[in-house]
Amino acid sequence: MTRKLKMNGTVEIRTATTADLAGMTSLLGELFTIEVDFTPDVRRQRQGLAELMANDEATLLVAVIKNDIVGMCTLQPLVSTAEGGTVGMVEDLVVREAWRGRGIGGILLDAIEKVAQQQHMTRLQLLTELDNEPARRFYDKHLWENTQLIAMRKKFS
Repeated sequence: MTRKLKMNGTVEIRTATTADLAGMTSLLGELFTIEVDFTPDVRRQRQGLAELMANDEATLLVAVIKNDIVGMCTLQPLVSTAEGGTVGMVEDLVVREAWRGRGIGGILLDAIEKVAQQQHMTRLQLLTELDNEPARRFYDKHLWENTQLIAMRKKFS
C-alpha cells in the first residue's frame, strides 16, 4: 500500500521483516521516552519485536519513506469472552517525531484496522497515557472511544 502525504511525500505501508528490526527498535525508543510506564531498552525491545515477528497471528506494519522506517504499528489477537471471539490489541503505534503531523499515523491505523476486519476481529483496543493529549486527540479524531476500564499490571521480573 502506497499513499501520498502532506508535503508531497510518498509513504509505503508494508509488513515488517527482520531487516526492519533496527529501525523499529529505534522507533520504540522514541515511544518509550514519551510513556512514563516504560523505559527504552534496545535489547528488550528487539527481543519483543522478534517474538512478535515469530508469531504467525501477530501483524507488524511499518511506514517507509525512501527506505527509511518512519512509523510502525503492531496488532495482536486476543480472545474476548465479552465479544465471544477474537479481538485485537493495537500496540506500539508510533511515528518518528520528525514525521508526525503528516498523516502517517492515520494511514498506519487505517491499515491495521483493515487487517483486523479481514481477520474477523470484533473490536480493537489500545492503551495510551492519560495525560498524552496529542495521542488522545489523534484517537478521538479516528473515532476511538474511551471506556470505563483502567489498565492495571503486575510485573514478574
